[in-house]
Amino acid sequence: MQSKLMSVLAIASLPLIAPLAAIAMPVVGDIVGTDPVAAKAALETAGCMVDEFEAEDGKIEAKCTDTTTGKAMEVYIDPASGAVVEIKAEG
Repeated sequence: MQSKLMSVLAIASLPLIAPLAAIAMPVVGDIVGTDPVAAKAALETAGCMVDEFEAEDGKIEAKCTDTTTGKAMEVYIDPASGAVVEIKAEG
């Protein structure tokens, strides 16, 4: 009985939790692309407001702000695949 109640509660809470996934930061492995316009759109959709792009150590670095925490972040993108390869706090 208790596990059935937990299942019902978990399913009922999905509409409340699902919107939070839309404002999470991107994760390593996400494909955001290499075109600046497309990459900016993908990162911002994932909750990372892009301030600028620059080349660093053979990668594309997106300097952005995490919309959830307000922290400055650096998202590194592989220029060949468009995949996020590293994420770290700026500083």
